[in-house]
Amino acid sequence: MPKKTSLIIINSLLAISFFSYGMSKMPNENLQITESKSSFRLFSYGNVHYLLDPNDNPFFTIGVNHISAMSWPSPMPIFESKYNGNWNEAAEDIKRNLYKWNFNSAGYGTPPELQKLMPFMMPCQPLVQNSGYHGKEDFSYADIFDPKVKKNILNKIKNMTRVKDNPNLIGYYWTDTPMWDLERSSRRFGINWVDFIKNLPDQSPGKIKYLEFKRSCLLKQYPAKDEEFLKIIAKEYYGLIGPETKRLDPDTLIFGERYLSNNHPQGILDEALPYIDVVAIQPFGDRFNGDYFDRLYAYVKKPIIICDHQCSFPTHNHKNTMWLQLESQEDVCYAYQNFLFDAAKKPYIIGYHRCQYMDRFNEDIMQLKQGMVQENGSAYEPHASLVTEINKKAIFIFSKRIKQ
Repeated sequence: MPKKTSLIIINSLLAISFFSYGMSKMPNENLQITESKSSFRLFSYGNVHYLLDPNDNPFFTIGVNHISAMSWPSPMPIFESKYNGNWNEAAEDIKRNLYKWNFNSAGYGTPPELQKLMPFMMPCQPLVQNSGYHGKEDFSYADIFDPKVKKNILNKIKNMTRVKDNPNLIGYYWTDTPMWDLERSSRRFGINWVDFIKNLPDQSPGKIKYLEFKRSCLLKQYPAKDEEFLKIIAKEYYGLIGPETKRLDPDTLIFGERYLSNNHPQGILDEALPYIDVVAIQPFGDRFNGDYFDRLYAYVKKPIIICDHQCSFPTHNHKNTMWLQLESQEDVCYAYQNFLFDAAKKPYIIGYHRCQYMDRFNEDIMQLKQGMVQENGSAYEPHASLVTEINKKAIFIFSKRIKQ
């Protein structure tokens, strides 16, 4: 079947309604619902996981990230001309568009004014500057054993949790795309977290910790492996931010760090899992890698969210676009359809959030970060119309999946 036909044919197939799921009909064994006063909770039964909305209805979150980019790092011209530089005006318009396109949430990077209007994810300021999207000049690790560093990190956690009374809050994220894998970090940035600690001054807390580790390995006649010390770093790091996040807000779900796919060594996951409710993954490419996600779920035994993803297409003005670039809007929608449908069928996937609401051109690298909406305020068509039907169908697939 031609791509365009397979996309458009779903128009006439669906009549979607959100419904209360008959949980009383399910066996009580292995059934878990997170005990929480928060609006959004998790339902788990065996390998079936999904969110429950404030009315206890099953909720597959389909959202859009980075909406705040319209005014950050500087206001875009349309933010001033169309919305008078006022986020209250912009938020109402954005909410209408998102619901019109069958998105039901507003990912991370959501302005406070929109947080009042629809479900959203709350991110933290980067706890450590080790995000994979940084350039080499901005990328760095931190001495997580240093009390001063810990104090700074805890202040960021405190600032993040100040939205805890908002009923639209789905959950918290920590650092975006942290570079944990030793080899990948060294290859991309010329350093990894273990090498950073090794190169600290001898009297620094981190270097003292590493020398203690090395002496312990020597006494046990066991080689001092970098992977083992990386686990010690992760234990210190997650043991700091996990309990503090839960202490400041015991009722809201913790989605943890937003890992790049295949950049989360098992030792790192081992240290994070006790403190997080959901594993957040940012994949790349135009196909849902079911084998990868199946293996990951088999290891973590926790629900997974696709926290940031898209494919892009070239425009008349911008040939260089972020993410994997496909030939046309229709090609992007075809890939989106296949990716989202495959994700929605997995019993452990609880949502998908796409990257970017409005186009934002980065003059430093001459690249467009493409959104649903162009810089002039017009939605891309036929992209927006096709996405609308794809999202509707994905919710239908989700509803069928949880009935089984």
